Amino acid sequence: MIHSLGSRTSGHDGSSEGGRINTINLPGALVLYGVPLLQSVQRKNPKTKLSIAPVLVDGIWCLELGYQGDEPKGVPERWHGHRVILKKLEPPPSA
Repeated sequence: MIHSLGSRTSGHDGSSEGGRINTINLPGALVLYGVPLLQSVQRKNPKTKLSIAPVLVDGIWCLELGYQGDEPKGVPERWHGHRVILKKLEPPPSA
């Protein structure tokens, strides 16, 4: 019995995977791609609270970088070929 290894190009034993990220589930892969982006931007903007999420814009998957506080500096327009969209997040209501 052959088990799917998450890639259409996978061999029987998974040797063709080579540590690549599974892109069949593109939103999940974008979250993984977004972590280094988030860390890079956070180093340049230590006082800004950031979050990352995949979003579908006009049928194209993009990365949405949400922020609270000042608009972050040093955000690239594209990350691993995907558009990066900035979105100002409202702070949570105080109790």
